[in-house]
Amino acid sequence: MTTQPSALSPSSGPVDPTAGTVPPAVVLLGWVAALAVLLWVGAGRFLTGTAGDLALVYALTLAPVLLVLSVVALAVPGSRPARRPSVRAMVALGLAWICGLGLGLTLPDTGEGASSVLEAWAGPESSGVAAALSNPFAILMVLLAVIGCVLAVRDSRPGGPSRVTDEDDRQGTGRFPLLDV
Repeated sequence: MTTQPSALSPSSGPVDPTAGTVPPAVVLLGWVAALAVLLWVGAGRFLTGTAGDLALVYALTLAPVLLVLSVVALAVPGSRPARRPSVRAMVALGLAWICGLGLGLTLPDTGEGASSVLEAWAGPESSGVAAALSNPFAILMVLLAVIGCVLAVRDSRPGGPSRVTDEDDRQGTGRFPLLDV
């Protein structure tokens, strides 16, 4: 009689610590993207002449938050066995950086002239759109960066990600076949 291995028992083969991680080139691209978004959110307003009274506040508050989260998400896995962030962590970070680009485009400011980069490019009728989109972009940027950071740290642990694919194959087996339909 053969028995199936328990879902709690370790796998019989060697575990590849880099399984489910992104290639090193993607990590390098991640560092470049993180820096570009930081510069765009912190200093992009100066490129278009829309820097007002709040530009320095944005550069000193939003950019460091995104910097810390990006550095933790990209650097912590490098000091652990996985050596690279997981795919799902990089997807969350990528979405955070896209929201950061949108935030830098729509973030309103005070002062003379256009109040946002979008208004400088598209005209004064886009002022309301920019103001309406900047808050959701900021919230999503921080939320997705935190999610990416948490996933990168958790997935790079010595035990690997908390969920593995073989768990899906064992659903509905055992003493309590709740999902066995």
